[in-house]
Formats: sequence, structure tokens, C-alpha cells
Amino acid sequence: MTGKAAKPKKSREYKKALRKEILRKMIHLLELPVLLAYTLLMVFYGQRLGLLALTALLVILLEIEYIRLEYRLRLPAVIDILRRHEKDNVASSIFFVAATIICFAAFDYEIALLALMMTVFGDLMSALIGIRFGKHKIYKKKTLEGFTAGLVTNSLVGVILMPQMWVLFLPMAVIASLTELWTGKLDDNLTVPLAASFTGQILLFLMQMQITGFPGPFLETLIHWF
Repeated sequence: MTGKAAKPKKSREYKKALRKEILRKMIHLLELPVLLAYTLLMVFYGQRLGLLALTALLVILLEIEYIRLEYRLRLPAVIDILRRHEKDNVASSIFFVAATIICFAAFDYEIALLALMMTVFGDLMSALIGIRFGKHKIYKKKTLEGFTAGLVTNSLVGVILMPQMWVLFLPMAVIASLTELWTGKLDDNLTVPLAASFTGQILLFLMQMQITGFPGPFLETLIHWF
């Protein structure tokens, strides 16, 4: 009787954890306005002001994290989407903004944006598919289904942004997916964009290529429509 009674409770706890992780990943979409804001500032006012704005955002987030960690503030249960290890450590948003600053400062804009978009959508799909359908573990808690979903999504992001540059975006997609798979104690919001951007920049340098077809006909149509 005790064993049977424990199953529904375990099932409820799993569903609650699943909903929390899905919500956490969906929140990552809020990183898109950060990329858009930087792009607009860079186009109209220059890269320096765009990086300054990103740095200001990073400082604000660091202050919020300092208050949360120093005074041990706890979020209400309805909006608490932090993982267990993040409750007493810096949240992933800090790492993403830091990676955004580094990528836009160190690499070509097109490569940096592609790597950051792979981070947003690849990680999102990898987690959602892995959590819901993952059955075959390949590294720690990561599954083959989640890894495949992330790789396909990263490749699709490359097709949308750089349809003519498959020799560039495919290696970046592979490196982004492998980095996400193998990242353990570090935060993949930092490691994935840096690894993917570095890969793309090195390939661009070694092969003496010029980026063409950016940002792709799909996004160009959207831009002209708006």
C-alpha cells in the first residue's frame, strides 16, 4: 500500500519539475529583445553605444543578483524558475549577457548573432525534446533525442540566417550542439555562443570567405514587411 501511494506523489513532483523546466526554457526567448536592441543601437548609433548598453544591462543584473544572493531573497513559488544549483549561485541570464558582450566585441556581427541565436533556440529545443521524449542517455543526463533536436534546430537557424553559407553554419551548429552536450559545471549560456562564434570566425579567416546572403530571404522579407 505504501509503495502504491508513493507513485502518484512522485508523478506529481515529476510533472511539476517538468513544467518548471519548460517555463524556464521558454523564458530564454526573452533574450531575443536583447539581441534586437543591440542590433538597432549598433545600426543607428554604432557598436560602441550598443556594447555600452549591454554592459549597463549586465551591471543591473549583477546588482540584482548581488541583492538576491547576499540577502538570501527567495522568489515566490509561482515565479521561481531557478534550478537548484542556481538558488545560491549566479543565474544563467548573467552568463548569456556576458557572452553577448564578448561575442559582439570579439567576432563579426553576423557570426556572433548566429551563435547567440543558436544558443537561444538550440538549447530551447534540446531541452524541450529531451525532457519530453528523451530515452537514450548519451552523456550524463543528456539524451540522444535532445542532442539531435538541438543540432537540427541549430542547423535551421543557420539556414534562415545564412542560407548560402552552409560551409560556415554547419560546423558552428555541430560545435554548438557538442558544447551544449558536454558542458557540465560551467553554464552553457556562456560556453555555447563562445565556442560556436570562435569556430565560425576561425573558419572565415582560414578559408578567406566573405559572408553572403545574410540575413537570408526569410528575414529580409520580414524586415521589409515591417
